[in-house]
Amino acid sequence: MINKISALLSEEIKLRLNSSDNEKEIYAYSIEVLISLFINLVILSFTAYILKKQAELIIFILFFSVLRSYAGGYHAKTHIECMVLSFCIFMISALSSTYLTEYGEIILISGILLSVTMVFFLAPAESENKPLSKKQRAKYKKISRIIVILLSVSAVCLYFIRDAAGYVYITAAVAMSVESVSLLKH
Repeated sequence: MINKISALLSEEIKLRLNSSDNEKEIYAYSIEVLISLFINLVILSFTAYILKKQAELIIFILFFSVLRSYAGGYHAKTHIECMVLSFCIFMISALSSTYLTEYGEIILISGILLSVTMVFFLAPAESENKPLSKKQRAKYKKISRIIVILLSVSAVCLYFIRDAAGYVYITAAVAMSVESVSLLKH
């Protein structure tokens, strides 16, 4: 479905802009990614609203997606698989801040140690859709290391303000951990 919509829209853009077939493919892929991202965000936002986990959604997006942008990780083969995985990872991350509060410190410490270790040894993980040059690889490695350290410090800060922020630091640690473990796929 997403592929068909992307193909139709990219064909229209190609005709209007008098673009090449190569540019049309770029349009189609870009539109496909945007539609998939939009659907994912709608599903996650609706779920967060129903569960009253909006803060956890924001933390999840920040800690999972920001690290993923530079560290890389597992890529689903289909849009449906991506949406299901995103939903499941969000649910685990968000609900852990409700049901695993008594283990919060353990989750925080182990999540940070796991994430930092995995990112320092495995990032960036390349994908078929995003091969990296040697220069890009070095750049992404450095940036992903900085990001995991900044996110770890942020998670610790969230821990210290848990009276005001709640247990979202657990969501942060779980989201970082899951992203870091996804580096193993490569």
